[in-house]
Amino acid sequence: MANFIGKTTLILLFNCFIFTTFNTDAVSISTKRLYLTPKNDTASIYVVNSENNTQRCQLSIRDTRITDDSFIELLPAGEVAATSAANFIRFAPRRFELGPKQNQNVKLVYRRRPGNVNGEHKGLFAIKCETLTKNAKSKELVTLEAIIVHNVPVIVQTGDLKVNAAFGRVKLTDNRLEVNIDIEGNRAITGDLELVDESSGEILAFKKDMTIYWESPTRQVFLSLENSVTGPAIIRFTEDPNFGGDLLIEYPIK
Repeated sequence: MANFIGKTTLILLFNCFIFTTFNTDAVSISTKRLYLTPKNDTASIYVVNSENNTQRCQLSIRDTRITDDSFIELLPAGEVAATSAANFIRFAPRRFELGPKQNQNVKLVYRRRPGNVNGEHKGLFAIKCETLTKNAKSKELVTLEAIIVHNVPVIVQTGDLKVNAAFGRVKLTDNRLEVNIDIEGNRAITGDLELVDESSGEILAFKKDMTIYWESPTRQVFLSLENSVTGPAIIRFTEDPNFGGDLLIEYPIK
């Protein structure tokens, strides 16, 4: 995940607004992932200007592909993904200016396409903002700083999609857990991975909000341990119901 975060800022949510902002310079975003379906057909993102200068923002959906190591990668300009989410989303406003300390709610709506085949479509919801200031002589707004880009992962599922998940290779050492999660189906899963003490229920290690894509169906995960595991434990993956499902898989360690 560190490689992907180095390339792009992750952020977003679906239906309801939870005011937990993700900050990049002057502009904050309220959410970290977008998820739309015919049932959950609306989503909102709040764009917040935390500075004393005006921000000019422009929004778009950018096409992507999933790499072999399950990261999101932007496609070159002009290249369209076979699983593009762009045709399934309407959003407004597409352009706006934010005054100092103001915020803007951007609404996204699932667009029904007649005759489409059920499937999962992906992209990045790009929010580009530039800081403006008034020219001392003309009093007009001019660009002051470089453009800030937030790229928000978005998934659109056009129907009821199935997926199965299981733990593959598991290796436990004194200071680390290595585990593979394998999925089979036609949608991604997002949720939390935990190593839990079976007796006390204590969470010994965890990784929150991780996504496994069907295009790269095996995800290798490493969890660091503060102390070695001395008794029975359970490896558990719990899918986040806000993002498409209710899978729960467990693997006992004796």
